[in-house]
Amino acid sequence: MDWITAYQVVVNKQKDKADGSWQKHLAARDPRSCPSLSLSGYAAQYQDAWYGDISITLENSRLVMRFSKSPLLVGDLEHWQHDTFLVKWRERSLNGDAFVTFALDPDGRVREARMRAASDMTDFSFDFQDLLLKPTS
Repeated sequence: MDWITAYQVVVNKQKDKADGSWQKHLAARDPRSCPSLSLSGYAAQYQDAWYGDISITLENSRLVMRFSKSPLLVGDLEHWQHDTFLVKWRERSLNGDAFVTFALDPDGRVREARMRAASDMTDFSFDFQDLLLKPTS
């Protein structure tokens, strides 16, 4: 059996599936939507039971996310729609961009944020879907 060819077939199928999933995200996106808060309203220190301290700071009019226990996880947040942003990791070899969705309390403050991998090709070990970011400041 030609294992290299067999592997390439599997990879190509996964890539096609991921491309289709991304097209669905793009089709569902409302590019006219705006965040509920000013960008500074999302900037805070957050805590997650697995990943520890996470900071979201406002730098040069952009939100930047940093995971203290994972120095490679530094990314720029781009508004996606409503209160969801797409974090694009500066270390592009990670291939793990993710959606970050903020939930607000009745007073318009961030109550929590959750993450979800943006691509089906993202390594499952990031466990983004299991994170619960709670503001500490």
